Order: sequence, then C-alpha cells, then structure tokens
Amino acid sequence: MDVDPFAPRVFDDVLPPALLEVLSVAAAVLPNRTLSFWTGLDAPEPPLIATVLRHLKALVGLPQLERPDAGVEWWVRRAPAYHFQPWHVDKDEALFMRDGVVRPPAAASILYLSDAGGATIFSSQVCDQEGAALVPRRLERAWTIAPRRNRFVVARGDAVHAVLPSREHAQQVRTSMPINWWPSPMVSNARLATEAADHEALAQLTDTPVPAERSNPVPVPLRTWYAADLPRPVEQRWPAWKAAPQA
Repeated sequence: MDVDPFAPRVFDDVLPPALLEVLSVAAAVLPNRTLSFWTGLDAPEPPLIATVLRHLKALVGLPQLERPDAGVEWWVRRAPAYHFQPWHVDKDEALFMRDGVVRPPAAASILYLSDAGGATIFSSQVCDQEGAALVPRRLERAWTIAPRRNRFVVARGDAVHAVLPSREHAQQVRTSMPINWWPSPMVSNARLATEAADHEALAQLTDTPVPAERSNPVPVPLRTWYAADLPRPVEQRWPAWKAAPQA
C-alpha cells in the first residue's frame, strides 16, 4: 500500500511513565508560548530534555538530524480546550521577519501532555516561500489527531496545520510540547534561550533526576479525510501570520 507523503505519523506511549511524569511537572513551570528554546542534538542540555529527545528522535527518523549542528526548537503550549489555532506552517520566525522567506523545519512534531482539547489537523498543503499562498490552493486531504497524554505526532516540516476547538473539554487546559527538528541552526537562534542558566525554570530542569527506562511506542493508524467528508467545516484563511502565535 502506498503511503501518502503528506500523512503525519502518530505514536502512543512514546515516553516511559516516570520520564513523562517528570517532564509534565517541569513543563508546568515553563513559560507558556512566549518563549521557545533551542537544544542541540549533539550535546543537548538540560539532561531531562536530552533524554526526551533521544526517545523521540528515533521516531522522527531523519538522516539530516545526524549533522553536528542539528537541533530542535521546542516550547510548552497551554491553552483552553475551546481554543482555535488558525492554519499556519512552522518556520524560522526571525528569518521571515527579516527577509520575508518561509524556511520550515525538516520535521514538525507535537508531544501531547494532556488528553484535553481539540484535534490537531494537518493538511496536504504547503505554503509558498513568500508565505502568501497555499499549494495547492484548495484543501484536498487532511488528517486529524486527537490529543492523548504521551502521544507523539510527527509531520513534514512544511505541512500546514491548525488546532480545532473542543467543546467537550471546554473547562480544561490543552497542554502540549511542540518540537521542530532542524538540520542546521535558525536565524531565530539569536533570540532563543540556548543555555539552561538563561531561564530560571530551565535551570531547574538541569537538576531534575532523569529516570532511566525504556519505552515501547505504539503506531496509531490514521484515517485520511477528503475535503468533501471532513468531520466539520474547516475554513482556511491565508496568510494567517498575524492571526495568532504558532501551535
């Protein structure tokens, strides 16, 4: 069976339970959305994040990430379950602000730290280098991934995606850890916290004991939705750069 090159891959139970619990406690004290962090894959710090990345890197499975200057941009996102995140593509924000060029990561991924909130929806579309138009113009195929604690979704770095609102858990908080995988540093690195000592909460992570356990990730099959049968109307407005911060 042919595999759709735009389809994301999803895994459950990606982190050992003890490591997941330590990460969840640490994530609760990190800033929400306002600050992202760069961690090199050659000698990543702090140790807690390094251990998490070792578990996830094998699932991403990109040879470009073996380069000596490869790394990840990651942050913690907490939002009400009813929150809608408009369509967007992850990119080097500083490069886009400076030159108007859309440079996406090699892979975009999300580690869910709670069950609450709406699904992430990935489209078979990308945006052009100027960020002005979607290619193809109309939504043809999409995949929805419901949040589940310890679930990991990895997709093409240039995949356009959004977060759908949820009324079912309207009073709960959707918590996730977006992780972008880069084969080389970003222009944005100049404004990212690169050392644990740069931020008090990150410094605390350095001293966090790291559980040494193995994990047993379980692949999750996905249904391909075509435009005519999406589970709910999905409106696309583009460009959406000024609509909201990235998910």
